[in-house]
Amino acid sequence: MNKIKNLFILLFIIKGIIMSNMVSGTPFFGVDIDLNNVGVDIRINDIPTYFDEEKGQLKVEIASPESIINGINSLQLSISLPYDGDERVNNYHNGAYATATLFQQDLSVNGSDKIKLLSATLKISGDEVLISVEEHSSKEKSTSKTLLSKDGRASVEVTTNINSPFPVWAWQDGQVIENNEDNFNTLLAAYKEIHSTLSAKDLKKLKELYRFRAQEIAIAYGLSGESAGHDKLSTGKDMNNPNLELYDFHTDGMKLDIIGNGRLARISDQDHDQPILYYEAKPSLLHLYKFIFFLNKENKWIMIR
Repeated sequence: MNKIKNLFILLFIIKGIIMSNMVSGTPFFGVDIDLNNVGVDIRINDIPTYFDEEKGQLKVEIASPESIINGINSLQLSISLPYDGDERVNNYHNGAYATATLFQQDLSVNGSDKIKLLSATLKISGDEVLISVEEHSSKEKSTSKTLLSKDGRASVEVTTNINSPFPVWAWQDGQVIENNEDNFNTLLAAYKEIHSTLSAKDLKKLKELYRFRAQEIAIAYGLSGESAGHDKLSTGKDMNNPNLELYDFHTDGMKLDIIGNGRLARISDQDHDQPILYYEAKPSLLHLYKFIFFLNKENKWIMIR
């Protein structure tokens, strides 16, 4: 309960910051999530938005404007058997479900309603899963039923056309990324450079490494520019916190994970943890760093999210 409560408080604060800094008229995009005793992986345009495999109930809003593109956008919802502590459960509780709803909202207007764009629901019924999807602008709805996979997984995808208020993101002009050893090694080197920069507490270099990310985050959230993007990302905050310890570079179980329909990548393990983390002793917390990169035309990995 504390974890969920703290998450709600954090997201409330973040949304408050967004509302106070957004340029008037800049639309906000997010995903409302409602789940009960399922593991979930929710993506927009194959870009990870929310991942959680722990058993329990949760309702939460996740900001996602940086994942929106001009044209056809997809909402992908996948469920899996959740973990109860350190063990994955053998069966779903009857009625377990997950719902994800992509919405648009004008946060510059107090009390503005959310405009639903896409909704997807997966609900467990015995050894079957009930699938419901809706594209709200056309009011197209569909429901169907299918068997769960042998390992208890199911997924659904729904699409809509969005006239994006954002420019073409830099990663959209990047290379299609191949899953090979060379790309794994060169991307791992990019992570090592970030880790070394954090270890050296070199804020100037860290801001350069975060530059594209800060620029596009500022655009996505209607902020005033790159500096405001760094503020939203809290660039360098952890490395100057005396209560945090930077862990050694962690590579156990890590592999190249290609996302964004082939144009984005990260290095992560089966829990989607990445090689860089800080440890806070009191309270005992891990600060897990999550990055997404694209490969530009000069074969250089650029941190973009």
